[in-house]
Amino acid sequence: MSVTDALDARDLRLVRAIAEAGGVTRAAPRLHLSQSAVSHQLRGLEERLGVELFEREGRHLVITRAGARLSECAPEVLERLASLAREVRGAKTERVKLRVGTECYTAYHWVPRALRALHAEHPEIDLDLVPDVLTSCQSAFDERQVDVALAVSAPRSQSFERIRLFDDELVLAVPRGHALSGKRFAVGSDLGKETLIMGHVGPGERERVQKLLFPGGKVRASSPARVIRVPVAEAVLDLVEAGFGVSILPGFTLDGRRARGSIEAVRLTRAGIVRTWSLVLRKDSRLQAAARTLAAELRAERPSRVGRRAR
Repeated sequence: MSVTDALDARDLRLVRAIAEAGGVTRAAPRLHLSQSAVSHQLRGLEERLGVELFEREGRHLVITRAGARLSECAPEVLERLASLAREVRGAKTERVKLRVGTECYTAYHWVPRALRALHAEHPEIDLDLVPDVLTSCQSAFDERQVDVALAVSAPRSQSFERIRLFDDELVLAVPRGHALSGKRFAVGSDLGKETLIMGHVGPGERERVQKLLFPGGKVRASSPARVIRVPVAEAVLDLVEAGFGVSILPGFTLDGRRARGSIEAVRLTRAGIVRTWSLVLRKDSRLQAAARTLAAELRAERPSRVGRRAR
């Protein structure tokens, strides 16, 4: 068997995932395989090539020169293979629409690149972004509005599959020098004199945050003095930056302005308010393969948990 015969697209994805994740354990979820399966595939590939791709140093893997070369070439080769597949299929390819909705508008910070990668691997897919499933992820499926949803409050029904993506953390965004910026964390009572600037938030997410900020249901006694609702995320940040109020946002949306020093982030509650993102689809969906590819790409594009840690 020649070296060319010994390599296929799965091998390139394997090496790339291990190199990017920093090890077999972290690469396994990206590849939707068990840790032992990833280790087995890696050993088999190294045996076929007759060269080590990763050196074992204790519990860690260090990529070798050969492994680095494969990882470096993988994106280009995989794109060429996908392009060739599109060319071969030509006009006979059956087009399939994948309607993707998101429960939180801030997902558009990290979704686009993953969608481009999905299209490269599944050229038969026509993507349709559904702009608003905030009211109810369950309703969006029931009304046949979406095929896949990116959700932080996914349906609990047994008819749905939930693929965990990553966690992010909600923080209190305040203008530079704000009185709350020096606090280790803020709670609901700290918002009593503040103007709260809100973007689109689904009812389930809003209720969960309220319960954590106002334990015991003391919302009215300590609720913000004023609430302004603004539909555009950038406009929310502009208003906070200008000193018109504060806002509760995912930490990663603040990164650029925190780097400039115009906005500061304060942790919410002592433990923080963490959201778990999932990709949700029906178990009987015929788009399982495309959905799993999208999930893997979304993990690769995931934002940092808080951007830089709120303080």
